[in-house]
Amino acid sequence: MTPALLFDMDGTLVDTEHLHFVAFQTILAPHGVELSWADYRRFIMGHPNHAIAARFLPHVPQGRHAGLMDDKEAHYRSLVTDVSPAEGLMALLDWADRRAIPYAVVTNAPRANAELVLEALKIRSRFKAVVAGDEVADPKPHPGPYRTAAAAIGADPDRTVAFEDSGSGVASAVAAGLAVVGIAGPLDESGLKGRGAALLVEDYRDPMLLGFLNRHLRLDETPAGA
Repeated sequence: MTPALLFDMDGTLVDTEHLHFVAFQTILAPHGVELSWADYRRFIMGHPNHAIAARFLPHVPQGRHAGLMDDKEAHYRSLVTDVSPAEGLMALLDWADRRAIPYAVVTNAPRANAELVLEALKIRSRFKAVVAGDEVADPKPHPGPYRTAAAAIGADPDRTVAFEDSGSGVASAVAAGLAVVGIAGPLDESGLKGRGAALLVEDYRDPMLLGFLNRHLRLDETPAGA
């Protein structure tokens, strides 16, 4: 088994949270829901769509929830036109490639969203696996998605680091037995720390990051040529 890096997507690989916010506002408004940024951060970031629909649309027949969430995702995809990778991400992927460290994406987003964003960033081919929220039995905060990703790329959980920007994502990775780097974005730092993030960084350029990775990946234990 190998050391590995596992990445959440939205807000971690790329700043798309503002696009999701607009898409949710558009879908929820006709049903009398005025979504604030504070409520988006608290109740939507990192949560699966079925839970979001149950919270915000209890007055809408449950049988319509899935279709409305599909409409939201389609609207979101229409907004993804010009995206850029998070600061320092490309240099980190290059660092991992030089050390033959595999990496994968673990997202609650549906497969169509993940593929669209990764292709837009021109990095899809670099990832060994993509675990999407519509293809797992239990999305984050359940540990299943991270366990699935680790198994798919032959990762040793004790030598794998996950990158997350939401509390539910951190909880998922920690429950899967992974060390977690919290990306300090819209969620307050104590929210990520409180859920188990071992290190907080603003982005991948943080001077503390490579030292943390060297310690947790334990690269000195990887046989030559492995």
